[in-house]
Amino acid sequence: MAKAGAFKLKPWQAGLIIGLVASIAQAGYYLLPTAVAGVAKYKVSPPAYGFCMFCHVRDTVNWVVQNFVPTVTPAPISIIAPTLTIFGVLLGAFVAAKRNKQFAWRQTIHPGKAFVWGAAVSFCAGLLGACTLRIIVRAAYLEPFAYVGIGAIGVGAIIASMAFLKRGLG
Repeated sequence: MAKAGAFKLKPWQAGLIIGLVASIAQAGYYLLPTAVAGVAKYKVSPPAYGFCMFCHVRDTVNWVVQNFVPTVTPAPISIIAPTLTIFGVLLGAFVAAKRNKQFAWRQTIHPGKAFVWGAAVSFCAGLLGACTLRIIVRAAYLEPFAYVGIGAIGVGAIIASMAFLKRGLG
C-alpha cells in the first residue's frame, strides 16, 4: 500500500514533463555565445536537442577529450559545456529506486555479449544521430530523416524479436 501523500507519477505525466523540459532546454540553446561556430552565425541549435541519451553522452566525452587534448575539435555544442542529461537520468533513477526499496545489483549471464550488444546499439545510434526519444521528437519537427529512423528502429525491433523468440530467449 502506498504511503499517505506519496507522489505517484504516471507514464504520460513523466513524458509530458520530459517534453516540456526538453523544449525549454532547446529554447535555451539559442542564448549561446557568439564564439560558437555555426550556432551564433545561423541562430540555430541542433533540432530536438533538449533531451538525447546518445548525443549528450557523446558531447560530454567530446568536452572531456577537448579539455585534455586541445587539438581535437568537438561538435560546436560540446565546446561550451557538457550536457549532463545522462547523469541526471541515472542519478534520478538511482534515488527513486533506493527510495522505493527497488534497487538491486544484477549481473548479466554473459557480460561479453551484453557489452557487444550495447556497443552495437551505440553504433547504430551514432549512425542515426540520435537516441530513440530524440528521433521521435525530431519527427515532431517534420524532419524526413526522422521518419526513416523510426522505420529502421521498428524493423530492427521486429528482427531482434524474431531472433530472440527463435532462440527461445523470449
